[in-house]
Amino acid sequence: MWNRKIVTASITSPIYAILLACGVTMMDVRENGGMSDVLSGFLLMTVAYVAVSFPIMLTYGVVTSWCSDWLANRFSSKRSRWFTSFALHILFGLVLSWLSLLATILFFLIDRRLINRMDVMKRAAVKSMLIPIGYLLIVTGSVYIIDVIQDFFVRFNLF
Repeated sequence: MWNRKIVTASITSPIYAILLACGVTMMDVRENGGMSDVLSGFLLMTVAYVAVSFPIMLTYGVVTSWCSDWLANRFSSKRSRWFTSFALHILFGLVLSWLSLLATILFFLIDRRLINRMDVMKRAAVKSMLIPIGYLLIVTGSVYIIDVIQDFFVRFNLF
């Protein structure tokens, strides 16, 4: 179960960062000038959100999700386990209001999707941590390449 929760945190973190950055960027599109500036800002926001949210999901999210499932299995009937677990996830997820509530709902849905899969081994859980780390490296490199290309065009007046 712990391995599945770690995989869930690894998958949830980039998805959460993309959704959150989309929400923030969509509010800012009219104020910013160029599309490349909006894209760079969006990518940098996702990097920041993954860098902050992944450690939190890996610690607090995994532990509270495990506690929610354990309490639901221990104290509720078979029919109401899903609802009880969801309610406890929401309760634990109200730490930072709507920001953490979105992450909680995503975490719960992805975790429920992974329950039906085969057992997740420890090796797969460790490998899954490469998802957010790889995302950070790829997106940071993309922003750097975008800035280098923009600087090249500006420097040689190719626009």
